[in-house]
Amino acid sequence: MNLSSSAAGGDHNGDWLPSRAAPLMTPRSPRTIALLLIARITSDRYDALCCVRNLSSGGLKADVRARFVVGERIRIEFRNGDVIAGEVRWTDRRSIGVQFDAAIDVERLLSQSSTSWRRPGGQVPRAPRLPTSCPAELKTNGRIHRVSVVDLSQGGAKLAVTAPVEKDELVTLVVPGLPPQKGVVRWVQDGKVGVAFLESIAFATLAEWLVDPATRYSAADS
Repeated sequence: MNLSSSAAGGDHNGDWLPSRAAPLMTPRSPRTIALLLIARITSDRYDALCCVRNLSSGGLKADVRARFVVGERIRIEFRNGDVIAGEVRWTDRRSIGVQFDAAIDVERLLSQSSTSWRRPGGQVPRAPRLPTSCPAELKTNGRIHRVSVVDLSQGGAKLAVTAPVEKDELVTLVVPGLPPQKGVVRWVQDGKVGVAFLESIAFATLAEWLVDPATRYSAADS
């Protein structure tokens, strides 16, 4: 018996062959799960926070509160200072998928986003700071100062002040629409002070607040 002719010949009518070519499958890029990797995300319409949940060399998935749309051009700024451009490819309630314009080095980005990495000059990567212009109260030593919030992050704020505030003072910052934040004055210079919060503002809380211009820019509108 000729096994080769039996296997390939007409006895099986070619039933072992697929009726048509199988579609080519393009594997997804290897992904690194990066929980709570907070970054700044901007477009022509928004300047907001995002929480990167899934990252690859070609794109990412992120939680957002701003209402981005498919096809929207965005830029994402990470803790190490890298700014990566891309396009929104899909949206799903409070998540988006972004495709980068060019491939990135994921390992380098993640290692430089850790608190153990230092920028040139010894600076520690810090949480994204977003500009704002809203009135607030700074409580210290039984006094209440009227201040203006210049920028805000999960971990601290820059304030414009008119009354004297001392470095290393314990303070409470009360911003309309946000929970009161206890903190320490880290620096004072030219009518500005920097406050480091003792506990970070939750991502969802700050992200929601930032997309509401009525609170974020209330001083500019008054």
